[in-house]
Amino acid sequence: MALVVEDDPTLLDLVTETVESLGHDVHAASSQEGALALLEDIMFDYVLLDLSLPLKEGRFPRLEIGFNLLDRVVALPGARRPGIIVMTAHGDDHEFCRRALLAGADDFIKKPFDSGKESPEAAIKELLSKRAAAAQEAAARYEASHGDAGTMAANERRASDSMDSGPPAIHLIGTYDRRRCNLELNGKELLLSEQRFRLFARLAVHAKRSPGQHLSLLDVPEIQSGTRQALNRLRKDLEAQVPGFWDRWIRNDGHGSYCLQIPSDSITYDADAMMAHSELLALLAKG
Repeated sequence: MALVVEDDPTLLDLVTETVESLGHDVHAASSQEGALALLEDIMFDYVLLDLSLPLKEGRFPRLEIGFNLLDRVVALPGARRPGIIVMTAHGDDHEFCRRALLAGADDFIKKPFDSGKESPEAAIKELLSKRAAAAQEAAARYEASHGDAGTMAANERRASDSMDSGPPAIHLIGTYDRRRCNLELNGKELLLSEQRFRLFARLAVHAKRSPGQHLSLLDVPEIQSGTRQALNRLRKDLEAQVPGFWDRWIRNDGHGSYCLQIPSDSITYDADAMMAHSELLALLAKG
């Protein structure tokens, strides 16, 4: 999944087409505001970032806004931090390029693009190759420090394995951490974006109040539009943290309604922390 941030419509279309030609899904933004909204809700593999950006649509682009967005992307925690390729018309100014790399960019390419080493396609392939190699090295180091592969896999399956013996225990917390909300599944902490947390919490609340009954997503105010996209994002986020959970415990009736098949007594919540989500807390209290 890629994010292209570019305020020039022609270049935005060009880079987007390049990403799509590589078989990658792509989202686009033309301002810092638009990019931050997407970054809050979607986990991207990499970002192609124009350094000269407007703060909002229709505003005048400035370099400092691009550098500010670069800092925000670099500061994303852990696995949410994408690879970053800076695109700049100031490629001949080595001070700008040096500043971008020191700030945390993985690479930069000059505009206008050429068809060689500094094309978007070449830069993307090189970035993904480097990140794949780094991930393999990290996995090898982890395995070396935590025991053999069998032990490591067993540790990572702890939450999933515990579900095999019965329904998982869900504890809704809702505390904000870097604009994400937390819950616990069999004692393991999960972090979801606010929209995904609230969507999952709606399913949990419905399961607690009306066990075995499906909830129509048309009745969920958090996703008044983009229902399918919101569900897909929630599913991917849950599967990344607890593989197998969605397919085992969430059912779709084929008509846009979903059911979290967890007994009501397996769903608990932190009343103090959930005060940040007052309407959800009110529904839980009624149950």
